Amino acid sequence: MTITISKVTAIGANALDPADSLVILFGESATPALRDVAVIQQFDDPKAQLALTVAVGDHVEIDSVSYLVERVGKLANQNLQTIGHVSLIFDQIPDQPMENALYLEPKVKPQLTIGSTIIYLTK
Repeated sequence: MTITISKVTAIGANALDPADSLVILFGESATPALRDVAVIQQFDDPKAQLALTVAVGDHVEIDSVSYLVERVGKLANQNLQTIGHVSLIFDQIPDQPMENALYLEPKVKPQLTIGSTIIYLTK
C-alpha cells in the first residue's frame, strides 16, 4: 500500500455548494478563477505526487473518513500527478461520467476545512 498525503490550504468562496455532490481539487498553481470554485491541496511530497496512480478499489481518506474509489476517469491520474487536479464525486456513476474525476463511496460529501488531510491509499 502506498500512502500519498495532501493538505487543504485554501477553499474558494464558491467551492463547496452543499447541494452539489462534487468537490474540485487543484494544486497550488490554480489560477484565481479556478481558486474561486476549487479546494486547493498541497502534497507533502512532490515526488509521491508525481508517482500517484489511483485505481478502482483504492481508498481516499478525508479527515479520517475512508472513501472507496468506484471509478477513475481517464484523465484523473495524469491531472493529479501534474497539477494536483481531480474532481471528487460523491454520487452515482452516470452514463457519461466525468473523465477528470474519482467517483467515491459512501455518497456523503465531507466537510472540508483549511488544514483538512487528504490521504490517497493506493496499491
